[in-house]
Amino acid sequence: MELKFLVVDDMEVNQILLQKILQPFAKVDIAENGQVCLDKYKESLTKGKPYDVIFLDILMPVMDGQEALKKIREHESALKMDTGQEVKVIMVTSLNDWRNALDSFKNGVAEFVTKPIDRLKIIELLGRLGIE
Repeated sequence: MELKFLVVDDMEVNQILLQKILQPFAKVDIAENGQVCLDKYKESLTKGKPYDVIFLDILMPVMDGQEALKKIREHESALKMDTGQEVKVIMVTSLNDWRNALDSFKNGVAEFVTKPIDRLKIIELLGRLGIE
């Protein structure tokens, strides 16, 4: 079974970089803001082909990453998903402050990574999540 990742970032350069790093591991889709992320996530569940990991930026227009994460978790709760069925979310952000990290972990993020994006760091994270 092929893995599916969703990269959510409003900066095209970050989308391209993460896509290049992640393509050897999974099919990679792109979303440019939190609302598009939420829509794609719900659609993937409806089609029975959910994302395995979402790489989510925080600072984005329309809907930021923290709000998107909350809405994803609310949707999973409404669907009464069993523990462990939830999508793994990795925050990838330029915000290197404890408040955003704490908020992310409260909302069920698996990992918190600060930019600049580092290929080896991302591959290491995938290994910690059991994806190699």
